[in-house]
Amino acid sequence: MKIKTGLRFRSSHFNGMGPGLFRWRPALSVGSLVLTMALLTAVTLLLSPSAGVAAAVSRERMVVSFQTEETKEGLSAAVQASTQPPAPSLLLAQAQSKSKTKTPAQLQGTWISGVWMHPGMFGPKQDQAVSKMRTMLDDYVKAGINTLIMLVKDTSGYVYYQSDLGVKDPAYDWDFFGTFLSEARQRNMTVHPWFCVFPEGALAGQVREHPEWLIVGPGREMVRTVNPALSEVRAYEISLMTELVKKYGVDWVHLDYIRFPCEPSEPYFSHDAKTQKLFKEETGIDFNSLKARDSGNPYWNVWLEWNRQQVTRFVKELKAELAATGRQIKISAAVFPDADNARVLIGQDWARWAELGLIDMLCPMLYTNDTVLFDRLTRQAVAAGAEPGVKAVAEAGPGAPVVKVNKTKGQAKILRKIMVCPGIGIGTSHNQSTPDLMMEEIRLARAAGADGVIFFSGGSLTASFLDRLKN
Repeated sequence: MKIKTGLRFRSSHFNGMGPGLFRWRPALSVGSLVLTMALLTAVTLLLSPSAGVAAAVSRERMVVSFQTEETKEGLSAAVQASTQPPAPSLLLAQAQSKSKTKTPAQLQGTWISGVWMHPGMFGPKQDQAVSKMRTMLDDYVKAGINTLIMLVKDTSGYVYYQSDLGVKDPAYDWDFFGTFLSEARQRNMTVHPWFCVFPEGALAGQVREHPEWLIVGPGREMVRTVNPALSEVRAYEISLMTELVKKYGVDWVHLDYIRFPCEPSEPYFSHDAKTQKLFKEETGIDFNSLKARDSGNPYWNVWLEWNRQQVTRFVKELKAELAATGRQIKISAAVFPDADNARVLIGQDWARWAELGLIDMLCPMLYTNDTVLFDRLTRQAVAAGAEPGVKAVAEAGPGAPVVKVNKTKGQAKILRKIMVCPGIGIGTSHNQSTPDLMMEEIRLARAAGADGVIFFSGGSLTASFLDRLKN
């Protein structure tokens, strides 16, 4: 059986990046920190920074590549005295010691300004990377960015933290994530470790030992994405997330590629024998007996629904495993723009996840320069995250302020089941923004009742954009 190596994965965070860090191109986390100061008068002050998140990754072949961005040299005055990075063991101890502190993500009513980021922005050499981290994070703080979604597992399947289960990128022989987390926490910034869930382009580690985990296409070709329908696959990917949570004491996990592949066609579910057996056991339908494989066939619709349930099952299982840690770990997710299309074509039923309270933050990737479309999709996402009995955001006209009413109490206030932070594309395969356009989309997100925005990506968030955010 042939394994495909030429897939191009659309509309996720590894699009449009230059050469650099990762080795696979198939197919975009906010760890929380609360600074609690107990005064003698028993007044407690909680600080919740705004979030700015960015990340971009090229997915044109089975190699993910990141473009290393140059940043200003030199350290800020606040950190000049500390020029040597802490040892990995110390970083882990610092992370664990802070895990008992309530974090900024637990506060309500704070505008999130976030950025998707990746290790390639800093490079594999530790001293240079730490210097760049400090300079960049200082610049982000000045621009009001308070949330960092940092890649810890890329589409190749390599990880960027100290793992006993996954395979680290061989170029990074130091604790990249622990170092980054320590620097972010020193600045009261929230970090979401970002996992590209199902892509496994390098076929490394346990995936290499279990080729039966890979999706088998309708032409019997295998692709370098593992199959969400298999319980072993779900258990492995979840184990990576719980491992990181326990080691570093983070308060968030960020999911990307939490779906089936969207190329070479949509839908692209697995046609392997075990999946078909599971489908028959649960539905009584023999997949191979389906002659008309389109939505006009009721049985085909059952097949679509069953695969959609497998991705939702993963989210449910992850939530249960995180709860078992004894700490309140929240889940954020980068999702496709349109909920109706995503649930059918890629098995990503994010509106249902919001309804069930399976996730805590939705980050729909709205990478467009069309402000009317951006406004409409943002309002739809905000409506999906709202409590029942609230006036639907999508009913309001484009650009109109949104008042959501608690009909049972008649109170005019925003009611939220989960946070919604639309992704703004700065430099992506879908759009190239400008500082003025970025500010307009921020305005629209605020007017629609969103909780913040996430920028894609850090590699594109240049000085001209940061200057506008400062002003």
